[in-house]
Amino acid sequence: MVRDAVPGDGPGIAALITKEAPHLDLQGYPDGRWPEFLVVLVAERAGRVVGWAEGILDGEYEGSGAPVPPPHGYILATVVDEEMRHQGIGGALIEKFMQEALAAKVEWVFLIPEGGEGYEDRVRFFINSGFTPTEVLDEKRLIMARWT
Repeated sequence: MVRDAVPGDGPGIAALITKEAPHLDLQGYPDGRWPEFLVVLVAERAGRVVGWAEGILDGEYEGSGAPVPPPHGYILATVVDEEMRHQGIGGALIEKFMQEALAAKVEWVFLIPEGGEGYEDRVRFFINSGFTPTEVLDEKRLIMARWT
């Protein structure tokens, strides 16, 4: 089940980040706190957080590829427990974010796939989730976007 995160999800989000993306900042997640402007989503199975996404709905992409004026949505992170991947959890998190963007009257959402090991897999995942390359920043950094 994918839903908006609540403060009680914070420790589970922190545990997932620590396990699957330890380079990311835990921010206030261990204490169940995060900035109000963040959209924070979780995927839960058997009472455990197995997926997490965060983003904003009031961003502004300043590159040359933005086809509409702000606000723009920006997906900052999407993480799924390695043991739960390839079950549609990441896609469900993306779709929930897109639904929230549409409800907020945000027409265009962008993201930057994280570089490093698994980069090509991440790009493929986002393409399969409806995102298209918009702008190439350099050899291993790409802006991808999708209409709501």
